[in-house]
Amino acid sequence: MPDPARQSLDPRLPDEPEAVLQHLLDPALRGEDLYPLLHQLRTLAPVFKTENPGFQQAWVITRFADDDTVVRSKSLSSDNRVLEVFDTGEQSAFLEVMRSLLKFLDPPDHTRVRGLIARAFTPRSIEGLRPRIQTIVDERIAARLDAREMDLVADLAFPLPVIVICELLGVPVEDVDRFFRWSQDLVRRADVQKLDADRKRRGDEAAAGLRDYFLELIAERRQRPRNDLVSALIAVEADGDRLSESELVGAAIILLQAGHETTANLITKGILGLLRHPDQLELLRRRPELIVDATEELLRYDTSVQITPKVATTDIPYHEHTIQAGDIVATLRGAVNRDPERYPDPDRLDIRRPDNRHHSFGVGAYHCLGASLARAEIQIAVGSLVSRLPGLELREDRPKSKGSLYLHGLESLRVGW
Repeated sequence: MPDPARQSLDPRLPDEPEAVLQHLLDPALRGEDLYPLLHQLRTLAPVFKTENPGFQQAWVITRFADDDTVVRSKSLSSDNRVLEVFDTGEQSAFLEVMRSLLKFLDPPDHTRVRGLIARAFTPRSIEGLRPRIQTIVDERIAARLDAREMDLVADLAFPLPVIVICELLGVPVEDVDRFFRWSQDLVRRADVQKLDADRKRRGDEAAAGLRDYFLELIAERRQRPRNDLVSALIAVEADGDRLSESELVGAAIILLQAGHETTANLITKGILGLLRHPDQLELLRRRPELIVDATEELLRYDTSVQITPKVATTDIPYHEHTIQAGDIVATLRGAVNRDPERYPDPDRLDIRRPDNRHHSFGVGAYHCLGASLARAEIQIAVGSLVSRLPGLELREDRPKSKGSLYLHGLESLRVGW
């Protein structure tokens, strides 16, 4: 009897897991749409141990249920060898900064630091940002209104989150452009598939620049606190515990990093998804109250962070395999979010999908701390573009991907109305 899983394979794509993974890692082989490859890999081998050097001999996970259980395991660590995914070379400012970030800490340090940051970075404070987010979006749209065209990446999606997070942290407006460059260079430094000497140098300089900038800003806020997040992070206390100097720097940088490129990619890819599904675009235009559900479906349909690595601290029985202590476990989030065992017709964008819980912001204790802010920015940006620009349409047939698999996004997206 034919194997139904084999029947769903695409004969135009490689039929061996390692070859599919190589196509995913190589922009020249991958093309603009990575989801057929993710589907092929999940169908061929929903879990397998790769020897591909780009994955540091990792176990690759592609199913929702596996991500929901294995990645929640207390036997998986975010620390130690996970940093090898970004750099296997000498010590650098980049690695120093990475080690201070919340996502590379394990309990109890992760629990303590996250709890302290959450006391300052509250849902109430994020909700209070909505009027300011709306103002920035309105200004950005107004600047291009007469032209009836914009590059969504450069004109709105990238400037919006960096302006918001810098204002929230208390970074002076004249320094925002510098933060914009640092943030971009830091993200590019993390993309080991495209790392060259220039990207490495610029990333290390960005890491050192951000570290030194925040150390100076923290020292200033200790003397003269203001109504900003850096001052709040300095003041926050629980049971006599406070954030250390390096933890304060790490908190500021992770909020900047997570709140910038990831959100910009999600806004851009969300609009692209709607434009490629005109029935869903028109539905959202007619029923703007669906924007909350639409945002979750857009996050599921085409996420930004495509790879999430962890490292096993003990042996973990896993189906017919054993993940051994020291092995890296790499979840492919795009594959997880389109798992047909979890979502009926997963490649269809449906803003009224009844259950679109996704893993785009992570799982369990490592769920993204800035998810609420990202959601607010996506809801306001996407909702405003759809409602204010009748006839919104693509002005390029094949928008160019940045080529990164780690943070998947577009170089530009020309739209008109």
